[in-house]
Amino acid sequence: MTKGIFNTTIAYVDSKNTTFGGLFKKYRLRSGFVSLREFADALARKGFIYEESIFSHWQKNTRTPKDRKLLLQVVEIFIEREGITTLNEVNKLLDTVGQGYLTEEEAEKISRNPNILTKPIATNKLLNFFLEVGRSKRIIRTGWKLNKVKDPESVAEHSFQLSVMAMILADQLGVDREKLIKMAVIHDLGELITGDLVWSKGKMLDIEKRTQKEEQEMQGILKIFKTINKADEFSSIFQEMVERKSIEAKIFWQLDKLEMAIQALQYERESGKNLEEFFINTDFQLTNPLLRGIFGQATGRRPKKKI
Repeated sequence: MTKGIFNTTIAYVDSKNTTFGGLFKKYRLRSGFVSLREFADALARKGFIYEESIFSHWQKNTRTPKDRKLLLQVVEIFIEREGITTLNEVNKLLDTVGQGYLTEEEAEKISRNPNILTKPIATNKLLNFFLEVGRSKRIIRTGWKLNKVKDPESVAEHSFQLSVMAMILADQLGVDREKLIKMAVIHDLGELITGDLVWSKGKMLDIEKRTQKEEQEMQGILKIFKTINKADEFSSIFQEMVERKSIEAKIFWQLDKLEMAIQALQYERESGKNLEEFFINTDFQLTNPLLRGIFGQATGRRPKKKI
């Protein structure tokens, strides 16, 4: 009988107290193994023969496997039967027993299985992508520059604040938090190609200019995310944004305007400038009651105009 190395310490992985035993059971059932005997037989066919009681201990989390080869073989079985479909699920399982994450070589090998949905990205491509995206920290927001605001924010700073707002407000707004955050993060990345172009001012909306801008930004999104094989995923999200039909897209653009008004408030308080046009523009495009409530609070805190 093949001998394995087991640890009797119960291992927990995150705030939800997900254990190796819990994940093992979850992936086993997903894989269609109704009984532990069926799983034991499948593992035995791979050359790892254990008494069925061992797997009962695994599932109860009173013992956990420490042999990495054995763990990777278990993972392979689950992947073959579509009980595990992403590299993230593999990493979670390994991490529960102190085995860390997959190495680049292991991830590449596992990803050759067609049942794995998440493919690894080469480290050089990832670095190139992060360097490119990092340029957004140097693109100054045009509206503030035209109003001669001192030390105006960058596109990246705007996106950060917007992402925080999306994260906090998504539940109250009744929308998909992850999608809203993704929209906030990527919405201006196309400006790495186009620059920051202004299409609205006060109550004036140049829809033709907006359409042209968004078409150019879509090309930017495709170009940027193509380098890491994510063009389809993020261009689809961007397309949903520009179509403005889903609840997330409608909320997103209002959130974008609200963030602009909040930033205008900060600049007014710091510099004494009158940035009325940005409040008019936001007021004109904001319809959600919660967002209008926050906007009302912001307008009420504007500095008093000098007579």
